[in-house]
Amino acid sequence: MRQSSLTQSCNMNSQIFLQRCVLISIFFVSMASFGQEGCNCKSLSTSLKEQITDEKNQSQVSKVAQSLKKSKFKSCVFEGLQIEFDYYISNRESKKACTILQKQEDLLSKMSCKSQFDYDIYSNKAFYYKVINDMEKLSVYAFKALREAEKSGNDDDQISAVKEVVFLLTRMNEHQKKWTYVLQAQKLIENQGNSKQNAENYLWLAMEYDTKFTLSNRKTLLDSMAIFADKAKENAFNYKMYTEITNYYRIKESCSYRKGDVKNALKNMDSAIFYAKKIKGYKNLGPLYSAKAWDHLDNGQVAEANKSMDTALLLVKNIEDSSAKMMLYYDASDLYTNAGNVPKAFEVYKVYSKMKDSVWNIQKVQKVNELEQKYNKVKNEKMIFELEKTKQLYTFLIIGGLLAILTLIFFFRQRSLQSKQKMMETEQRLNRARINPHFFFNALASLQNVSSEEKSVKTTVFISRFAKIMRQSLESTYEELVTIEAEIEFITHYLELQKLRFPDKFDFQFNVDDSLEINELRIPGMIIQPFVENSIEHGFKNISYKGKITISFCDDENNINIIILDNGAGKNLEGKEKEHKSRAMQIIKDRLYLFNKQNNSNASYKVEDVTDNGGFKIIVSLPKIY
Repeated sequence: MRQSSLTQSCNMNSQIFLQRCVLISIFFVSMASFGQEGCNCKSLSTSLKEQITDEKNQSQVSKVAQSLKKSKFKSCVFEGLQIEFDYYISNRESKKACTILQKQEDLLSKMSCKSQFDYDIYSNKAFYYKVINDMEKLSVYAFKALREAEKSGNDDDQISAVKEVVFLLTRMNEHQKKWTYVLQAQKLIENQGNSKQNAENYLWLAMEYDTKFTLSNRKTLLDSMAIFADKAKENAFNYKMYTEITNYYRIKESCSYRKGDVKNALKNMDSAIFYAKKIKGYKNLGPLYSAKAWDHLDNGQVAEANKSMDTALLLVKNIEDSSAKMMLYYDASDLYTNAGNVPKAFEVYKVYSKMKDSVWNIQKVQKVNELEQKYNKVKNEKMIFELEKTKQLYTFLIIGGLLAILTLIFFFRQRSLQSKQKMMETEQRLNRARINPHFFFNALASLQNVSSEEKSVKTTVFISRFAKIMRQSLESTYEELVTIEAEIEFITHYLELQKLRFPDKFDFQFNVDDSLEINELRIPGMIIQPFVENSIEHGFKNISYKGKITISFCDDENNINIIILDNGAGKNLEGKEKEHKSRAMQIIKDRLYLFNKQNNSNASYKVEDVTDNGGFKIIVSLPKIY
């Protein structure tokens, strides 16, 4: 009882002290700003924020915000609204945050020093549109906020703005472009040292290095991850920053997983979930349980993996659609497939496909790129020349410029329309030929035969492989370019599926030059499949010996040469299968035509006879694209 009374007394004294501090602070700021509009309230706001012992405690937030809003100075009222906005946006209460944002804009319209708050408004809008998943508007205000932060030279503001730009570029899969911004933030973060405020920044930096490792598989990045995480650990635990502690264990889990220590990875993920549940307000547990599911699967615990992924999907079921939620469904489809739960994988993948069309589209990507170019142009301008012209001369220049533009437009218009029409016709043909119906018909026929002969493992393997290759085929309609590694994986699955149809009919082999970075170099998806299909379906059709397909990826300075070699019937079947081969070759010609138009390249292919007895050799030459 004594201890409880003492605690209550301390709490009451703390509240009284807080209220007195607020009143005294406002008094001194009011005196300092006497006779002025009062445009310097940020220092007061910062000191008051530090008195909020728990950023998720609405009662404390409300008291501090109301104290500022009672000031006669509009800048202090703005800062009070800012504290409320930060609270609502961190708890994903987007409607309340939007209301506060509107109040801030109305208030600034009445202030003569409103330009001093440009960064705050741009940053708030970026946060808001991020929460409601409006990527196009996020791109507008993220770059504007970054420009204003760089003008003011405020490191904290620059770091915050860069984070939003990096988030945006991540959602666009512009990983190479975003790394420039990550390094920009890293320099600022390291200059600030290790502090309570910077603990979150170091953990964010560690997670970005984790993403970089996923894309490049460079082992040195794991060391950087661990270093940044350890810099944040002490302050995160000392100040009970549960969000940061959760992220610390997520990074430790990732390091353990990458190093093959799955048991330790599971242990760290359990710790991350434990501390995540302590976070007050909004908490996103879905991705944590998804990562735990993969740890279980890699540890051979299939039932536990399915259970954890079920939990992850249940936790995100009722939240608004977003890119993060969409990717979690994609991740779930992949896990269920690897766990042998093909029906569940297909069901979840349908949800992902439907969500993907609504979350993102190419127009938004183009808009974001346009805005980034504008931002870079403003940033790099060092001199602005002001020219005074008479009204007559100014009018003359405008008219002359318009006439020149109209002349150029008229000159190139017809040729441009013809080129666009040809590209549209080519794209329509490719869309109709995207998935080869003969292959899926034959595959299903074989499935029927296998099912009637063997009701065992072979049927299950065939269904699983067929489901995966079908999903990869459909996925290729969304991404024109894939890595060489992904293309090899796809062709491997395709050939293994064909070997189930034609047991002991043929073998295959891949050769890759050591100098090629197959996890970074990108080529048109499914570019090899029509050639391989011709070899199997026609080249090996009537041969009495065992066929063989060799697929080689060769480094040729600025090009990649893909060589598909078979020992089939060759020119003996050339006449019989001319119609079929022409159709397949036309698909490749159409795709390479579009590829060359879009990338200003000179990709091509040619077909050669290996010997007089038979066999074909196809050489596809493509430019190196990262």
